[in-house]
Amino acid sequence: MKIIYSHEDLLALENPFEYEVGLPIRIRELPAFVIEEEVPDSREQLDCFLKEGYTLVIQKPRIPNPPVFAGLHVIAENTVMKLYAYEANHSEDALWDVLSENEYNRHWVSFLLKKIEGVRFELPYTNEAQSSLKLSNLKTNELVHLRFETNQGVTCQWE
Repeated sequence: MKIIYSHEDLLALENPFEYEVGLPIRIRELPAFVIEEEVPDSREQLDCFLKEGYTLVIQKPRIPNPPVFAGLHVIAENTVMKLYAYEANHSEDALWDVLSENEYNRHWVSFLLKKIEGVRFELPYTNEAQSSLKLSNLKTNELVHLRFETNQGVTCQWE
């Protein structure tokens, strides 16, 4: 099943991302549209996006730090969290395993971005009132959040 929310649809919702679309992050600018859909295979879908040049962004607590993160580029960090960028043609088994195991851990977040340059990331726990990752300055971009266990995807596109 595929559900498409237009910009106008999103404006009409009380909190479109938390209650309707269910993204694990906060977005400052509403996208032009959001698509929720079932995907045939989350792992295969992840690899397809990576091959198309998307960057996998991963937020996780500073510790523990599985070995797979040793070679990844750190985008941002604070005393509690780190934000990594993964750019490759496919997902390594070790990375897939760690992401799948932590899919429902509220401190772990992963999503794909078409363009990472210029995007502003505000990590959780930077101030007391903030408990989730915030993104801004998305301009003309695309964000994809895959739900691994249920094989669902949410795509947000800004024009």
